[in-house]
Amino acid sequence: MSTTILHKRRAVSPVIATVILIAVAVALGIAVAFWASGLTSSFSKYEKLGVSTQYATSSSSGWLIYLGGQNTGSSDATVNQIQINGVPYPISGNVKTQVTSTTSYPAISWNSTSQTSASGQTSLSVPSGSTFSIIFVLPNAAGAGPGGKTFTSGQTIQVTIITAAGNNYPASIVLP
Repeated sequence: MSTTILHKRRAVSPVIATVILIAVAVALGIAVAFWASGLTSSFSKYEKLGVSTQYATSSSSGWLIYLGGQNTGSSDATVNQIQINGVPYPISGNVKTQVTSTTSYPAISWNSTSQTSASGQTSLSVPSGSTFSIIFVLPNAAGAGPGGKTFTSGQTIQVTIITAAGNNYPASIVLP
């Protein structure tokens, strides 16, 4: 007669195994969610300049062009060029700008936030949530405008604000 000795081996109970698997899956899910939210937050920042005020007044030397609006995007915008009818307008020295915030920040003038590039062109930083105003003179002398153009009363001009991100914000203005 042979006797067999049975050894009782105890494994992890199926309930405990299920709890451990669920805990590992939840931990991995949370880690993936944090990783994905980090990716989307860096890609979801955008600038959006809304030009809400655009008009011109006549002066003895030409027209004063007024542009104003707000950066409603989640990222700061940097204005680095203004074009009139597709021709770049030199913005160093003859453009007055003011940036104000809808929060408690003080008004920022063009000179305190401008940065000079290698070509001598300046840029204007418009923080997220801030309003901006740009005023410049469009000369009425023959051939004195951007690109040697001559402008006349009643003419509609296309003023485009171009940012460092490559976004264009156009505004149409009728010269009085």
